[in-house]
Amino acid sequence: MSLSSEHQNNLLHADDPPPAGYLAPTQRPEILIICEHAGLAIPKRLDRLGFSSDFDLSQQHIAWDIGGASLSRKIADQLGAGLIWQNYSRLVIDCNRRPLSPQSIREESDHVPIPGNIGLSAAEKQARVDEIFQPYDNLCRREMARPEIKLVVCIHSFTAEMDGFSRPWHMSFLYRNGGVYARQMAAFILADDPDLIIGFNEPYQVDDQTDWFVIQHAEPKGVPQVLIEVRNDQLRKDVNIDLWAKRLSDACLKMLS
Repeated sequence: MSLSSEHQNNLLHADDPPPAGYLAPTQRPEILIICEHAGLAIPKRLDRLGFSSDFDLSQQHIAWDIGGASLSRKIADQLGAGLIWQNYSRLVIDCNRRPLSPQSIREESDHVPIPGNIGLSAAEKQARVDEIFQPYDNLCRREMARPEIKLVVCIHSFTAEMDGFSRPWHMSFLYRNGGVYARQMAAFILADDPDLIIGFNEPYQVDDQTDWFVIQHAEPKGVPQVLIEVRNDQLRKDVNIDLWAKRLSDACLKMLS
């Protein structure tokens, strides 16, 4: 089911998507899947953030984590786990960044200017925090408060190439204090698929400037938590998404065995 809004607000129209979505657990309430960059929606009032209609946002990694939503949903379905996802493009507001930080509402991303984010007033920025970030974050806070939670998995994807550098990793684990959990899950995955190239803190790292959920919600919970990045050229076909969902679902169950 989706998180609903109880009132008409200033940024979102009544027919805009809700800030976040939630799938309740059916079999494994101790597992929570998070997809911070699942969505591609842009509030109608923001008029595609100034991008022309021929700029296909669905093919732009700067707009969302390509394949992340489908992969997260299939993992949750296979496990019967809970799932939280963010419905709006991270170009509107990145819900995995500290709100109102320079990384939260960016004027450019990977050398691409974002017209609708240039010259925003403090009130315009705050509206995105209040109406998109905060309801999503409240949902995360609510679910993380459940005493049943024993494993948290954040799903992201990354591009096969950046700034002329080909990224060799099929997947990677990002962490700050959770390295032990990353190594443990990687060992489970490699036991079944030894040819995979798995990175650790590649091509990104978890820190206060570029991450929110892990630092604010997962680490304080004190339970095993992993942030997984899958190279997105492996997430463009259903058959490959199914393969990764099975691979990661199996690893989650082994983490709790």
